[in-house]
Amino acid sequence: MIPMLVMIILHSGSGTPLDLNTAMITNLRNPEPANSGVFAKGVQCQVNLADGKFVTVKETCAEVRRLMETTK
Repeated sequence: MIPMLVMIILHSGSGTPLDLNTAMITNLRNPEPANSGVFAKGVQCQVNLADGKFVTVKETCAEVRRLMETTK
């Protein structure tokens, strides 16, 4: 079987579209109310990647999970 590259499109806090490979996503983090100053305004989820980097996005973590599940 040939592995398929599966990408989803999310949006940065500023609205820039981000193409992410779902195989590189390791976990999702919801912003905590106590840490409201840590994330930019409008950010709903931190997406951690296998290379140790992360991106913050406008979509909720539940929306990101749903996109990942529907693109399998």
